[in-house]
Amino acid sequence: MKQEPLEASIRKEAEKAIYAIREKEVLETKVLDEVCAGEIKAFKEKTEAGVQAKIGHERSRLENKSLLERRKLKLCGLDDFIDRMVEEAVRIMRADPRYTAFLLDRVRDAAGGIQAGIEVSLQKEDLSLEKEIRKAAGGKRRKADVALREDPAIRWGGCAIRDETEGRIFNNTIERIYYRKAAAIRREVTKILNEKGFSF
Repeated sequence: MKQEPLEASIRKEAEKAIYAIREKEVLETKVLDEVCAGEIKAFKEKTEAGVQAKIGHERSRLENKSLLERRKLKLCGLDDFIDRMVEEAVRIMRADPRYTAFLLDRVRDAAGGIQAGIEVSLQKEDLSLEKEIRKAAGGKRRKADVALREDPAIRWGGCAIRDETEGRIFNNTIERIYYRKAAAIRREVTKILNEKGFSF
């Protein structure tokens, strides 16, 4: 059966409209795909940049921590080295005859400012100097007022003298002397080691 011209014309126009709609749909889909692809790409780039920044930050933090830990290890090594050198110096000093003169001078200086009884705290090995210490503390007139005792806290030597009346303590231990000079000793050792090529 033959189509009428009007019907054929409408059918043709409808087909053209459907084709145009489908073309427009394909074009819009393509545009939407490109927009989505661009947004996904931008999101990936932003995420990657964020991840890289985080990685960079963490790497920098770990490098700084590593540097601090290495420096800390070096400083601990320096402290151990200084401790060993001081121990050796104290051992040498205690074997020197001048140590006894140092100890008696410290007793004499402190006892001179105390009117009543005194207590002299010493390292165990120094108790053998009792006679000399009593004499340095004031001779025969103070003999009864001088008490000697071992103090295990005194590892290196020297003495601590307590005024029994006023409770004052004159700390002339080698440990205390070292404590007062520790920063200067540390600076000097660090300076010498730096001059020899060690860095801290």
